[in-house]
Amino acid sequence: MRRCPVCAEGHLFRRWVMMTDSCPGCGLNFRREPGQWLGSWFLNVCLVQTVVILILAVGVGVTWPDPPIVAIGILTVVSALVVPVLFFPFSRTIWVAIDLVMTPLGFNDGVAPGFELAADLERLRIERSSDGVGD
Repeated sequence: MRRCPVCAEGHLFRRWVMMTDSCPGCGLNFRREPGQWLGSWFLNVCLVQTVVILILAVGVGVTWPDPPIVAIGILTVVSALVVPVLFFPFSRTIWVAIDLVMTPLGFNDGVAPGFELAADLERLRIERSSDGVGD
């Protein structure tokens, strides 16, 4: 996580919440279309809702019949404020990978047309040499 889905390069964030415009390794443009980041926000909202519901359910379930409503409320509010910030870079890079699967690379995405992963290229060479086909 927090790596480019094309080349697995890290260093995609200048700060915790400031993502670079393109990958420093392969040049993938992360802003492929308007509204690109709605999916990452959706992932963040889903995670926060899940965490809040779990805190409520476990907090009430463990302390039943006399749950500490104020303590559980404070814990849910704090988690609703902290979890999105902590998960932000992960939701961005996960969404870039999901978007890449749904919409394959195009010519205007900034990645060089002949871009190959070094590991894939080496594996291809090994396969070709074992099949008796030259480079």
